[in-house]
Amino acid sequence: MNKEILKLENIFLSFDNKKTYVLKDISFWVLSWEVLSIIWVNWSGKSTLLKVIAWIQKIDDWKIIKNYKKLSYVPQKISLDKTFPIKVYEFIKIYNENIDDKKIINYLKKFDSENLFEKNIASLSGWEFQKILIISALLNEPELILLDEPTAWIDIIWEEIFYEIIKEVKKLFPKISIILVSHNIKLVYKNSDKVICLHENNFCCHGTPSVVSQNKITESIFGKYTLPYKHNPHNKNTHNN
Repeated sequence: MNKEILKLENIFLSFDNKKTYVLKDISFWVLSWEVLSIIWVNWSGKSTLLKVIAWIQKIDDWKIIKNYKKLSYVPQKISLDKTFPIKVYEFIKIYNENIDDKKIINYLKKFDSENLFEKNIASLSGWEFQKILIISALLNEPELILLDEPTAWIDIIWEEIFYEIIKEVKKLFPKISIILVSHNIKLVYKNSDKVICLHENNFCCHGTPSVVSQNKITESIFGKYTLPYKHNPHNKNTHNN
């Protein structure tokens, strides 16, 4: 069976001596090979939660159990000086020390992107840059990848294609688990194994897309939503540990 690689229990975080909470009583778990998506309302702590998982942000009260060796974290936005001449392979090496060009090219080929190897980072489209960030994260050979709003800086027409890339990642790297943040509830329900709902009161609803979509509190936040697609869970029998 797929193993539990991450478990959070009763996570609390306050920046004003516990008068208010950014995160409050958050509990969930992630299995190997799962895509877990976080849907959210503004200021609900979604980026902070990812930073907690990545051990970037310290928390007040917590219990985190991790059963993985490597994690890769891709933040929502990386600021680049457009005048600085740095090529794609040079940018990747900043985040992956001791990675040789051959391995970079091999990973680029997996996603039909070998043509980007010597391109200047500043010349990439938003979609191409996002792709490079994901490939760079994979080069670390992680068991868990955190993606903070990976579609925030690409056109809406590319969002469906982004999820095709996620499917390709799962096929090429069958033991990797992915936690991602998204505001596109339609695509989240279609492409996720599990979903977490966060809002300003830090309510955490955790379950399959069908369970979360029928939750009364989630419905009150996002409105009544009927799944437009039949969710087809991954065939776990072909990817057991």
